[in-house]
Amino acid sequence: MKSLIKGKVSFDVPMARHTSLRVGGSADVLAFPQDEEDVRVIIQFAKERAIPYYVLGRGTNVIVRDGGLRGIIINLCRGFREVSIIGRENNEVLVSAGAGGDLKSLVRFTRKENLTGVEAFTGIPGTVGGALAMNAGAFGSEIGDVVRSVAMMEDTGAVMVKQRGELRFEYRNLILPEGSLILRCVIGVKEAEGKEIAAKLKNVQRLRSRSQPWNVPTAGSIFKNPEEAPAGKLIDELGLKGYRIGDARISEKHANFILNEGGATAADVLALMTFVRDEVYEKRGIRLIPEVHIIGER
Repeated sequence: MKSLIKGKVSFDVPMARHTSLRVGGSADVLAFPQDEEDVRVIIQFAKERAIPYYVLGRGTNVIVRDGGLRGIIINLCRGFREVSIIGRENNEVLVSAGAGGDLKSLVRFTRKENLTGVEAFTGIPGTVGGALAMNAGAFGSEIGDVVRSVAMMEDTGAVMVKQRGELRFEYRNLILPEGSLILRCVIGVKEAEGKEIAAKLKNVQRLRSRSQPWNVPTAGSIFKNPEEAPAGKLIDELGLKGYRIGDARISEKHANFILNEGGATAADVLALMTFVRDEVYEKRGIRLIPEVHIIGER
């Protein structure tokens, strides 16, 4: 495969280097396709040899088990980062964004162009594709609210574009055809005064810095919020802030974040998640469901 694509291909790659929580065993193959043809070749290569493949952005919502990942990990962060205005429709400005680009780059672009609609996502460290796949949300907004279309590659190699009405966004999820891969999206935003946008960004940054841990390895929110109450509130009420297993610790700042104190393993994190889940169910009768994706071998 290394000789078949233009992008970079690496082997036996420690996933702790490619996930925000800094845990996880090695992946057999990590590929960085440069363009759609590279992606098509990788998928065809994998299918012909019955090799599993998995799409990974910046690993901000993922826990890779200590046994690592078999197969091919496809990372779009080096070839699918373009952001541009492509037109106007229904009083909206349409912006195309590649799946491998950072959310923060998209926010910066819209601010520079005096466009509003994505301020709530400032400070979220993932990629556009990752945000779409999990329908990322913050402060009452979800990325699905601004999406107008998504281009994806099917496992056949064909590229299809689904309009907003054809997309099935759920709480922290976008239902995708099996084996498909998000390439880019179009969002609809509106023109606004620069001062208005700056004020919104400043408010989001203030709320995020006040309520969430910074500058320490985490995977973001660990559990989805159940209907009864926010997951962090439930965990906090049980007095579990600061509880640790190995070097994995529940944040004192926000109880729905698990921190890597420096030497945590995926097993430490998963054991801590299990403990929290069991405690909440035993004491409150509420089942917490992971928001993070747990992948790889034990």
